[in-house]
Amino acid sequence: MKLKALSIAVAAATLATISTGASAEWTVGGYGKFKYDFGESYDRSSTWEHRRDMRAAGPFFSANVNQVEFSLKKESTYKNGVWANYVLRTEYGNNEGGNGQPFYGSSSGNEGHLETGQLEFKEAYVELGALPSVLPKDGSIWAGRRFLNRQQGLVSKEFWKQSSGVGAGFNLTKSIGLAIVSADPGEGSCDTNGDNDSDSNAKNCNAVNADGTRSTLNSVDFYAYQIEALGGTFDFDLKYSFRANTDELGTVGQNNAKAADDGYGASIMYATTYYGLEGWSVTALTYGKGMASNRGVNFGQWDGGWAEDDSSIFFTSNGVVNATDSIQIGTEVTYWGIDMKDSRNWWTDSVDRLFVGVTPSFKVNENFRVELIGTWARETLGDTGDWGRQDKSTDFFTATLAPVWTVNADYFGRPQVKPYVTYMTSSDDNYHWTSGNDKSNQTVFGVEAEIWF
Repeated sequence: MKLKALSIAVAAATLATISTGASAEWTVGGYGKFKYDFGESYDRSSTWEHRRDMRAAGPFFSANVNQVEFSLKKESTYKNGVWANYVLRTEYGNNEGGNGQPFYGSSSGNEGHLETGQLEFKEAYVELGALPSVLPKDGSIWAGRRFLNRQQGLVSKEFWKQSSGVGAGFNLTKSIGLAIVSADPGEGSCDTNGDNDSDSNAKNCNAVNADGTRSTLNSVDFYAYQIEALGGTFDFDLKYSFRANTDELGTVGQNNAKAADDGYGASIMYATTYYGLEGWSVTALTYGKGMASNRGVNFGQWDGGWAEDDSSIFFTSNGVVNATDSIQIGTEVTYWGIDMKDSRNWWTDSVDRLFVGVTPSFKVNENFRVELIGTWARETLGDTGDWGRQDKSTDFFTATLAPVWTVNADYFGRPQVKPYVTYMTSSDDNYHWTSGNDKSNQTVFGVEAEIWF
């Protein structure tokens, strides 16, 4: 039904374009990632949750075995010079959030019944520009659902900045803007009947109060991007978060601390060459408190569980250097420190995560390259014994070897097919990487295919 509705919407928009005399261009883009681990499908806790918690990275650490994304965009310019963009982004097979689980499917009907990661609309918004009588020359105005101003790690692949939800905003210039984005808290499903069976959308447990009001999360964003200085460009973000209808807001964490009803965050990002060498790099520093404790600038429906005195600081620096004509090296150094001493929100006073990733790529010819992925991470908790750990600090190491068949042997060349072997180990003898495995080290084999279009 969703695909039929999409077809009807496209047809209606085409007729509207013809009737108004506008010039229009339709563009279709997308992404596909297809992952197969030999002989066994692994659950989310065995794959993505290691990457989510900054302990590992590489093709194995994804919970999406068949992920497909389509982005449809209509760009129109009208007779009076006004331009309009209509953006619609759909996604299938994303199990990385809430309680999604990946499975290997077959060709029977209704195979996705009661599974997550089905076809969903992720973005749907309209943006208007070239309205000189009501907006600055290069200004624009938009409304709808989107993930605004996203940034992610190069090796970790985790998003550290975005405002994901429904809202509206305007840009004073092409790079300076103000927006408000809202999302009701809760991911996946929850138990509403008290029988320990997840029978309802999680928002019914997290967003709906007893009187029927919604405890919606909101983020007011101010951003100024592409400010040229010091041989590169700077991006600045300021966010103020608040929650609606907080009378029924309870406590969080082991210490039953007051749940946050607001918060604030800020970030500064610097983009330039690869630390003076040929290539590129991005370095960012963020701070967040209260509702904005998730890296300060990473807003979404996941922000409902912080205490008012929780806070975090986040640093990342990543990029790609062109070492020779045939060798490119991607690197990432990321630190995330979370202070929860008043709430013990995650059953510890603090969590400090340090992640280092290196991905050298060796071009053999135009259609074949060899990629190595090495990661080291250290996770430090508030006290020895927290989370059942042997030591206060735990180290994690992974190494992946992957021959890559591709149409373009550049670091970002796609499409590609990439068999891989991954070895993973931990300094904690009790840390188990996959469900059913009772060792702190493990080796897995698989293959990943990716395409961008």
